Amino acid sequence: MMTRNTSDTSVTFSLAELAKIEEARVREEHLQRARAREQEAREQREAEARRRAAEAARAAAEAEAEARREQEQAEAEARARAALEVARLEAEAKARLEADNASRAHELAVVRARAEGRRRSLVHALAAALGLALCGGAAAAYGGAQHVASLQQEARRLRDAQAALAEERESARAAALAALDRRHAALRGRPLADGAEAARATAEAARKALDPRALDHDRLRAFGDALDALEARLDALERIAALDRRHADLAAWAAERRTEATAAARVAAARARAAGADEGALRAYESALDRLREALARPAAPGPQPQVRPPRPECTNPGDPMCGLDGRPL
Repeated sequence: MMTRNTSDTSVTFSLAELAKIEEARVREEHLQRARAREQEAREQREAEARRRAAEAARAAAEAEAEARREQEQAEAEARARAALEVARLEAEAKARLEADNASRAHELAVVRARAEGRRRSLVHALAAALGLALCGGAAAAYGGAQHVASLQQEARRLRDAQAALAEERESARAAALAALDRRHAALRGRPLADGAEAARATAEAARKALDPRALDHDRLRAFGDALDALEARLDALERIAALDRRHADLAAWAAERRTEATAAARVAAARARAAGADEGALRAYESALDRLREALARPAAPGPQPQVRPPRPECTNPGDPMCGLDGRPL
C-alpha cells in the first residue's frame, strides 16, 4: 500500500510539473505572438510615417516649383514692361530729335532764303543807286552789319539747341546704363550665380566695353543682350536645382519601394546638367520625374502568397492518457 501511494504521488507530482511547464510554454507563445503583433504594428506606423513624410516633401517641392514659376512669370512681365518703357523713351527721344532737326532745317532754309532775297535786293538797290553811293554808303553798311549780326545770333541759337539735344540724349543713355548696372548687380547676387561662369564673364566683358564718358547705343544693346543670356542661364540653373531636389525625394521613395525605376530620371538629369543643355533637356528631365512619380504612386503588383499551415492541435488536459510529454496528442 505504501509503495502504491508513493507511486500515485509521484505520478501526480509529474503531471503537476508537466502542467506547469505547459502553462509556461503557452504563456511564452502568447508573449511571443504579442511581441510579433506589436513589432508588426510598429513597422506599419513607421512605414506610414515615412509615406506621409515623402508625401509632404513632394507637396513642398510642388509648392516650391509653383512659387518659382509664378516668380519667373512676374519677372518676365517686369522685364517686358521695362523693355517697353525703354523702347518708348528711345522712340520719344528719337521723335523729338527728328522734329527738332526738321524744325531747325526749316528755320535755316527760311533764314537762307531771306538772306538770299535780301542779298539780291541789296544788289539791285546798289545797282540802282550807284550814283548815290557816297551819301548812302553809311546806311547800307549799317544794314549789312545788322543782317550779319542777326545771322550769327541765329547760328548760335541753333548750336545751343543742338548741344541741349545731345545732352538730353546722353542723359537718357546714362539712365539706361544705370538701369542695366542695377540689373547686373541683382543677377550677380542670385544664389546660383557662381554656376553661370560663361554667361557672367560675357556680361562683365560687355560692361567693360562701355565707356561712361562716351556711351554707344550698340554697346548698350550688347550689354542688355548679355544680361538676358545671364538671366536665362540662372533661371535654368535654379530649375535644375529644384528638379534635383524633387529627384532626391523620388529616389528616396523608390528606395523604400525597392524598385529600380529611377534609371530614366538619372539619364535625364545628366543631360539637363550637361553644358549647352537647352529648354528641351529641362522639360525632358521634368517629364522623367513625372513618370517616375506616377510609377511609384501605382500600387505594387500582388505576388504569390505563402501557404499558411494550420496549427497543430494541442492537449488541453494534461491528465489525458492520449497526451504526450511534449503537450501534443499522441
